[in-house]
Amino acid sequence: MMRAFDFLDRILVAISVIALIIMTTMICISVTGRYLFAMPIPDDLVFSEFLMIFLVFLPLASVQAVREHVFVSIFTEWMPNRHRFILETFGVYVGLFVFAIVSVAVFSDFLYAWDWQSYVDGPLELVEWPPKLALSLGIAVFTVRLAIDAAQSTIAVIN
Repeated sequence: MMRAFDFLDRILVAISVIALIIMTTMICISVTGRYLFAMPIPDDLVFSEFLMIFLVFLPLASVQAVREHVFVSIFTEWMPNRHRFILETFGVYVGLFVFAIVSVAVFSDFLYAWDWQSYVDGPLELVEWPPKLALSLGIAVFTVRLAIDAAQSTIAVIN
């Protein structure tokens, strides 16, 4: 089960890296086209906004898996390890609660964009649901990772 979840994490990180490559290439081409030929890529800023969602939210679970999120430890440095671990476990539960709510809200926003085929007004009239799907997927996988971490941390605290 965990191997499959880790594989999903790697796939989401790979998609995020591909989004970064596409975004930087598109921006370079658009800037070159704008200044040399007076023809930028249409809706390049909208594409960048959409790709930024892939870039930021898809690798969240992978970052959580290796515990590389920013921790504010100024108040917990002086505590014994056990107390610090209990506070980190509490933080995981708070994050799980918050992101479970966010996950439901983001998914309902995706469903709305899907049902109504919402689009961004511009030359290409890009539909909004693909980045909202990526956002929903990234937040959902992150929420599941937080649930796994909460369960593992609780078991470690009890033992």
